[in-house]
Order: sequence, then structure tokens, then C-alpha cells
Amino acid sequence: MKKNIKKIILKVIFIIIFAFIIRESYLTYVDYYNFNELEKAKIILEKIPENTDKFYTLKEFNEKYNANIKPIKNCYDISNYNWNEKYIFWFKLESLLYINMYWTKYYTYPKYNAPYINICESWVGCYDRNKEIFIKTISNPCKD
Repeated sequence: MKKNIKKIILKVIFIIIFAFIIRESYLTYVDYYNFNELEKAKIILEKIPENTDKFYTLKEFNEKYNANIKPIKNCYDISNYNWNEKYIFWFKLESLLYINMYWTKYYTYPKYNAPYINICESWVGCYDRNKEIFIKTISNPCKD
């Protein structure tokens, strides 16, 4: 009887470890894909003149520059309006590998440079409204 319980416990542990490995493999692929899409976008973003019309969404960027940048899980936030920077491209990291590599869940390129907009509400406290919008955008699928 004890032998059967040990076998069952070992099988359950094996299944959990196997499921974790499969999940992390997929999430690592998602992050790898996102970095490849960033590289494709950077080629276009670097060539955009500073005095051009502003775009604020992935849809606008794709339409304006025929870029065909497509996320496979959550949306990208991309804009040529980033205060002192020429543009910004941000997305949510999914895998433990990339989160630990970059020490963040939210990757921004070249860097997050939006001003801090302090919003204080009695039921949630104070927060940065700009960053809140960014996190909501990159934590969900794109809206058409």
C-alpha cells in the first residue's frame, strides 16, 4: 500500500514538473518572439523623422508604416511620443527566464521616459496614471 502511494506521489510530482517545463517553454518562446518583433520595429522607428505626425498605438504604426508587427499573446504599446526619447516600444515579459534576466515584468525600449502623473484616489491610494495605462495595454490582447 505504501509503495502505491509513493508511486502516485512521484507521478503527480513528475506531471507538475513536466507541465511547468512545457508552460515555461511556451512563455520563453513568446518573449523571444516579442524581442524579434521589437528588432523589426526598430528598423522602421529609427528612420522616422522627428517632425512627423505622432502615432500612439500598434494599429496606427502598422497602418502608417506597413510594418506588420503582430503580437502573439498581449499587445505592444508603441509610439513616437516618448518625451526625451524618439520613440518607445514596450511589452510584457512572460517567462521566468526573461523576467529574471531583465529584473522586470515590463520591458521598454529604449526606456520609459513618460512623466509621472500622480493620481490619488481614496480607495486605491496614489499611482502613476501613465504607467497604469501602459500596463493595462500590454497585459491584454490588442483592441482593433
